[in-house]
Amino acid sequence: MPLKSERAESLDAPHTIEDNSDNATRRQLVQMMLRDGLRKHGIPADWVECRMLVVNSRSRGSGLYVRLVMRHWDMLLLTYAHAFQQQFIAAITDFEPQASDWLHGVSWELDVGNTCPYLDMPDPSVWRDVSEPVQTSRPMPVVSLMSEDTISPLAVPAPSMSSAPPAPDHDADVLQDLQRMFAIRDAHLQQPVDGMPPPDFQNTQPSSRRA
Repeated sequence: MPLKSERAESLDAPHTIEDNSDNATRRQLVQMMLRDGLRKHGIPADWVECRMLVVNSRSRGSGLYVRLVMRHWDMLLLTYAHAFQQQFIAAITDFEPQASDWLHGVSWELDVGNTCPYLDMPDPSVWRDVSEPVQTSRPMPVVSLMSEDTISPLAVPAPSMSSAPPAPDHDADVLQDLQRMFAIRDAHLQQPVDGMPPPDFQNTQPSSRRA
């Protein structure tokens, strides 16, 4: 029973794409764009190879499915694999505007042999640490919706790292001022005016009217 990689190579063998056919021309174009992209970005030519499969879709017809095979492990290449793929597809499309009709997809395969140093999976906590938001100790900047020379009530002061005493709570001072104002008003209302006792406020009663 042949291995999966052997079956893929047999599907990609020259006899699967007839000479002088449209797919043969497209195959040459894809290989040329791959070589040009590797050279343009300074990636060694033997690090990435291309395998193509002829596919038939009911909606899109016959075309090619491109598989980029990474043959050498390199963290930088793995990091920028998506960017390289996007530019690779763009280069094909620029050269052949109808490529979206026959280029049915691009995928990656890691066939790096023993060049990869990471042979075992890490502890599960590694993925939890990566998913947590990054904490920063930098102070929060002042957010204001008004001009720089105007004090805005929506301004959020940045925390101070100096040893100066904290500024008084503005909201607490305002509340105390309001309480004092209400106390003065209540005392004023309780004082007699021109020898008259303070008014005795009663609950409002509906007036009786004759029909």
